[in-house]
Amino acid sequence: MTAASYRSLTELSAIAWRAAAAQPFSPRAEIETAVNLLGGLTFTGQALPTSHGAVERYLKPRDLRHPHANALLGALVETAPAIDWIGGQSGYGGEPDMQAFCANYAFCALAGPAGWARGCSAVSDKVGFNFTVQGPNVTYPDHAHKAIELYYVVSGKALWKRGGEPWVERYPGDVILHTAGMRHAMKTTDEPLVAMAVWISDINSGLVVVRA
Repeated sequence: MTAASYRSLTELSAIAWRAAAAQPFSPRAEIETAVNLLGGLTFTGQALPTSHGAVERYLKPRDLRHPHANALLGALVETAPAIDWIGGQSGYGGEPDMQAFCANYAFCALAGPAGWARGCSAVSDKVGFNFTVQGPNVTYPDHAHKAIELYYVVSGKALWKRGGEPWVERYPGDVILHTAGMRHAMKTTDEPLVAMAVWISDINSGLVVVRA
């Protein structure tokens, strides 16, 4: 697979975002920004794929009722062998929750700063474009970042928490907005979570696990 597969996946992602923007109470302005930024990406070169155990275990074809999420999942499963998958960050010795999370989580950066890009990934200083895979019964602990972030649930139900809000169950096709600096967390139960994440500001900012 080459850059064409990455472009196709990006085009399907834009279609899914546009459909989500038509739903009541959706963050339309942020979604419009994301779609415009994705439309400006350029993919070149050959893929430099890297496998990851979480992807092999949990990224599987499913027959989803949501049409756009279903199309996106199918394209991601097909393209996955040509993607550079990265595990959860290291350096969390003595933190059992983060160690468990890192062992059962993987993401790929299809677009972002030059330091993220490998192979077909698009270099951009304006947008970070990622897919994530999180195993069942795994918590992504409370964390925050300066970047404004949009999540789109591709497959699997999961619990989401934003700021001081209670946990809310999310399903394929749902959109979640994290504003700059907002504390948030994700928790799976009996299903793995496959999601798309787009950073639309401050994409060079780091991520901080919040313990307070």
